Amino acid sequence: MRHLFTFTLILFPFICAAQGNFYWQQQQGANGNLLGGSLSAGVNDNSAIFYNPGALAFTETPNVSFTSDLIGYTIVDIKNGAGDGIHIKMNTMETKPQMVAGTAFKLDKKNFKVTYAIINLLNSKQEYNSQNIGIDPESNALYEGYFNYKSSVRNDRFAVGTTFRVNDKLGIGITHFVDIKNAQITNNTNQTWSNNNEITNYHIDYKNVRFNQVSILWKLGVAWLVNNNFNLGFNFETQDIRLPFLSKSNLIRTLDTKDEQGNIHKVVSSQEKIYSKYKHPFTADINLGYHTNKSEISCRIGYFGPIDRYGIFGMKDEQSVFAPQNVEFGQYWVANKQIVNIAIGFKNRLFDKINLLSGFRTDFNNLDDRKINPTQENILSYEYWDLYHISSGVEWFGPRFNVIAGIVSDLGFSKGDPQLVNLNARPYKELNDINYNTEAMYLQFNLVFGITYHFKDRTQL
Repeated sequence: MRHLFTFTLILFPFICAAQGNFYWQQQQGANGNLLGGSLSAGVNDNSAIFYNPGALAFTETPNVSFTSDLIGYTIVDIKNGAGDGIHIKMNTMETKPQMVAGTAFKLDKKNFKVTYAIINLLNSKQEYNSQNIGIDPESNALYEGYFNYKSSVRNDRFAVGTTFRVNDKLGIGITHFVDIKNAQITNNTNQTWSNNNEITNYHIDYKNVRFNQVSILWKLGVAWLVNNNFNLGFNFETQDIRLPFLSKSNLIRTLDTKDEQGNIHKVVSSQEKIYSKYKHPFTADINLGYHTNKSEISCRIGYFGPIDRYGIFGMKDEQSVFAPQNVEFGQYWVANKQIVNIAIGFKNRLFDKINLLSGFRTDFNNLDDRKINPTQENILSYEYWDLYHISSGVEWFGPRFNVIAGIVSDLGFSKGDPQLVNLNARPYKELNDINYNTEAMYLQFNLVFGITYHFKDRTQL
């Protein structure tokens, strides 16, 4: 316990930095990352606190572990994303921690174990920019359009997991999570039309959100070693219970226009310290594992329940003299589809102390665009594409250390989604015309590193 506390204090300063439309975008622990997250039954390291707390029953020794993305590089290209023939592109490079965890128990009383963890579920920074200058073919007016979308999104969990080893083949456990979500999103679109250096029309739409939410939830897990070669795992994660006094956000939206009749309009929605109401779905996982002396293959199937359309903020009455007639003018909307994801992992003994790890997992976009109109309503994320994760790496293990390193590649593609914005030179009357002809490509590479230190020499057990 003393070693765990010291280790956590050393690493805690580094655990600092869009709610995305994905559930499996980030896996936990080096094994979890490189085996596609297919660990719900066979995992016997600290990442079990996230995947299946029942599997903690089979942890060998008290230990501490740390996992991080040493380098992550992301490429996004959205063809026609800002208008016909106008691309939106983004390249980013970053590093981010994933998990610090430790398991404590007495070797002579190993039926009961406690695990602590600080987990980073999401740490994403994005910025999309685009601009266009042209001549409106209908009126010969000079058109200038600018678009900027910037987001910084983070989701952390503080976890305590307890497990009980019923017998040599069965473990049950529960993980208690405190879930913390933070986001800052700015979306600014500026369009003007002018003749002879005189502005005839303009449309300026500015949005800024500072989102904060704290909630609690639980994961229940069962791990069953059916025989020497086959294991099963089941786990369920509850919907979250929001802590209102810690879940308050601010938002502002301003809309300035000058229409074709020369009328100038201004609308302002300003909301401070309003309640956040983001919802986490009910989830269920089943994991099957088969292993021999030198290899192990596992499969994970994850179910995520649907969430009907809702606004994530408890809006108050507007105070500005330019307040909108409808309080939903500044509201942000969410609707989640029912999703089933799958993951496959493979581990093979290459040499005496070296394993090869590889994995694949799906990560389907959960936005239900049948219940939300993203061209007319405020949404948190423009990520419409489905993701596919491919991973590979190696593990070295000794009496006291496990060291794992590898690469995770994330691929995403989507066609026919609405444009993020239309910056084509066109008449003001076509201001709200949006086409559904985008082609998105998402590519990310992450170099993953993880290390586990065991307080007892495993060869002496």
